[in-house]
Amino acid sequence: MNTVTAETTVETIGERLARIAQRLPDRIAIVEQDARLDYRRLDAEATAIARRIVAASNGRRGAVGLLFGRKLPAIKSIFGAVRSGHAYVPLDANDPEERLRFILQDCAPIALLTDTSLRDRARGLAPAGCAVIDIDDAERCDARAPPPAVDNDELVWLCYTSGSTGEPKGVGQTHRNLLFFTDAYAASLGVGEGDRFSLVYTMSFGAANNDVFRGLLHGATLCAYDLRRNGIPQLADWLDRERITVLHSVPTVFREMAIRLAPGRMLPHLRLVHLGGESVFVNDVELFRSHTLEQCRLVNQLSATEAAIIAQNVVDHRGPVPASAVVPVGRCVDGVRVEIRGEDGSLAGPGEVGDMIVCSPHISPGYWRRPELDLAAFRMDPIRRGWREFRSGDVGRIDEAGNLHFLGRKGSRIKVRGQSVDLAEIEAALSGCPDLANAAVVALGDQAPTAQVRLTAYVEMREGAARDPRVVRRHIANRLPLYMLPTSIVFLDHLPLTASGKVDRSSLTRIDAMTAAPHRAGAPPQDEIERTVAGVFALLLKLESVGRDDDFFLLGGDSLLGVELQVRLRERFGVHVGNLHERAVVAGIAEGIRRAVAERASGTQAMPVLMPLWQGGSAPPLFLVHGRHGQAFVSPHFMKLLGDDQPVWVFQARGLDGLREPHATVDDMAEEYLAEMLKQRPRGPYFLGALCAGAYIAAAMAHKLSDAGEVVLPLLLLDPPNSVRQRGYSQLSEEQFVGKMKARGASGVTAGAVDDPDYMKALQRTAMAFDDAISRHRPVTYDGPVYVLCSRQRMQDPTELRTMFTGRFKRYVVGETHKQALDPRNPVFSSALLRCVRLILEAAPAA
Repeated sequence: MNTVTAETTVETIGERLARIAQRLPDRIAIVEQDARLDYRRLDAEATAIARRIVAASNGRRGAVGLLFGRKLPAIKSIFGAVRSGHAYVPLDANDPEERLRFILQDCAPIALLTDTSLRDRARGLAPAGCAVIDIDDAERCDARAPPPAVDNDELVWLCYTSGSTGEPKGVGQTHRNLLFFTDAYAASLGVGEGDRFSLVYTMSFGAANNDVFRGLLHGATLCAYDLRRNGIPQLADWLDRERITVLHSVPTVFREMAIRLAPGRMLPHLRLVHLGGESVFVNDVELFRSHTLEQCRLVNQLSATEAAIIAQNVVDHRGPVPASAVVPVGRCVDGVRVEIRGEDGSLAGPGEVGDMIVCSPHISPGYWRRPELDLAAFRMDPIRRGWREFRSGDVGRIDEAGNLHFLGRKGSRIKVRGQSVDLAEIEAALSGCPDLANAAVVALGDQAPTAQVRLTAYVEMREGAARDPRVVRRHIANRLPLYMLPTSIVFLDHLPLTASGKVDRSSLTRIDAMTAAPHRAGAPPQDEIERTVAGVFALLLKLESVGRDDDFFLLGGDSLLGVELQVRLRERFGVHVGNLHERAVVAGIAEGIRRAVAERASGTQAMPVLMPLWQGGSAPPLFLVHGRHGQAFVSPHFMKLLGDDQPVWVFQARGLDGLREPHATVDDMAEEYLAEMLKQRPRGPYFLGALCAGAYIAAAMAHKLSDAGEVVLPLLLLDPPNSVRQRGYSQLSEEQFVGKMKARGASGVTAGAVDDPDYMKALQRTAMAFDDAISRHRPVTYDGPVYVLCSRQRMQDPTELRTMFTGRFKRYVVGETHKQALDPRNPVFSSALLRCVRLILEAAPAA
């Protein structure tokens, strides 16, 4: 990765402050409301606090807690602790007592610094042996006693962050490392004495402490804003009033502030907008450009408490809009390197997703009294001497240009039936919805491969905007695959925020989507078709009533249930329901059915021989040939097994609509099916499968593709017959055939309008034509690899199949009977199917 450079320093933080105070004694260092503190007084008061800490310690080494309600006295105490040679522990006075007591017990401070307003509370929290120092007291120490010498490899702070075990963990950092990151920030962004820094974070967060050092150790003025008390709506006016040049906040705070600004309202003093802690979206870039002057720059920075700068991406007004919806976090500073590694520890290639490993000589020395966490997160770099590695728990990728893309914590990339979903990508799509102010997506439910995971979007609209979930869904449906669409959209007046201004996702998980927005059916269905569609909605979604304007997916449907919806409606009406992606309301689906039925009745629209069942996913699509009765029936359970990353197209025999004559030969079927497949996928590799007697068609197609030089993956055959002489439906009377189809429909293993006499006649004629075509077929040999899932009943004598398939032939017996061998609920079948599909896809050449 390309780098920006920062100098390494060997002085301590206290020495740097003293040097700046000597050079700029009258420069205002800190502003909080009406209070002002210049560098001379900051240095002097920090030194006085340091002497009190040293006196209270009685020669003991340890941490110093800081408990303050305001930021100015907290910052004085930070530099006092730094001068005393003790690591400080910033506490949030608004945290619950239990958390504060845990931190104080864990870090075992020798002193707890506070002011008069919180003195009594501090005394109640202080553990045994911990002195409470009220910095407002007039108590004085020997002014002649110099502060102790401090080594720059000693700890500066212990910042407590959320731990994976549920308990906070203290992250340590040294003088040397913090000065390195502070100087790297100044070098890359040109920070200096003329800047006025915002301080909006709560002091217990590492981000706030980094802001203190970035500003004050380069002679800038630090301006404190109480986000909890004053809120986001007043932030823009405060930025103007204090003439802030560097705003640092999480994207949620900046976004909510910016959308409240009137068109044309500019923030003229800003020259840097530094966003971090959450994903930055393209729409955030547009907001930035709309409300800042041309010389202002947007900085998307990736940081961690363990490493204050991991990567930076600087965006200006003139550059192109980032190509991805989530803005990359850019490149590392000199002295930091990021590697992306797979689960086996190997380096990932450009564009490949993996674990982010941060490498630097300036990484945190470790966690306070957590050797087991140190062992899991840190190790020495095996190549670069003096460097260490930090396994961040984040997921990312590095693109061809060398830019790092942060893809969230491992927990933010979830599995929806085996398909990896990045919640930030969904939030990025939502951010572009008109009149939407903020949004957060939460995954609820078990993330096991076959379990139900619900994606719920919590959205905050601009003031006065309509709260219509259908508008939101239609917007994101044009930008996301079906499996990434939230099943619930919950409107909130305001998203809950943490103390740092990030979206409080743990609070969102406690908001039940159905309680927040219980379903109430709207206008009732208007005709029999709408009532039937609404009835299927209600059946699949377990609802009492459904209105004509209700959306299947907003009622709780997902991609799997969408397949089942299509199957059930095809059973009822005998026509294929089109793509449900963009508009899945009762009235819209009913209109599509009316149109398809009318076209079939008028003879103007023949039923296609190739239909998509699922078009999402990145794997080579499975083109599945029908069985003897010619219908493109695929169980929803089969689709569930394959998962959302596997596209599936199905062939159905010509003639099922009664408008065209069925094919007379297997070769004719193969020719038309190939032509339709090539329209959808002009280039291979080709993944062909077949149900039952469709194996003969699939073999003919594979042979033709191979002769044309195309790449054909191993064939997947599901219980093929062991002989072309095996007769199917041609020996049945019309009454017997109808009875058989109705029985299959009742057991859920067929599709089509079994109560429609015209459809049943067309179905029987098509099935008999296929029977006849098979009986006259002379199979050609195919030498490509084949995977067969078969019944013991049919594989008693596979001689004819082995004569036709002369290449590698792998057979799995998955049931006793034909019915068992095609039942995806059969665990033997499901296990063998997933194994075969995995092996077939592994045979695909690398892209």
